[in-house]
Amino acid sequence: MNKPELKVGTIIIDSGKLGIIVAVIENGSWTEYGPFSLTKSYEIRYFDGNLTMMTAKTIDKLMERGTFEVIKQ
Repeated sequence: MNKPELKVGTIIIDSGKLGIIVAVIENGSWTEYGPFSLTKSYEIRYFDGNLTMMTAKTIDKLMERGTFEVIKQ
């Protein structure tokens, strides 16, 4: 199974809730207080008004379970 590219404007279904990716926070590093590596995260606004942030790793796990699906890129 090919992993779809997630970007701003991608429409998803997460556990039966319709949503859209409204922001992508890219990878980075923060070395000021130690060697921290930041992961890619996605800000998702659901059509019921809720807003959430999810890491790419969490979305990958949900896709493997079949509870997160890309509807339109």
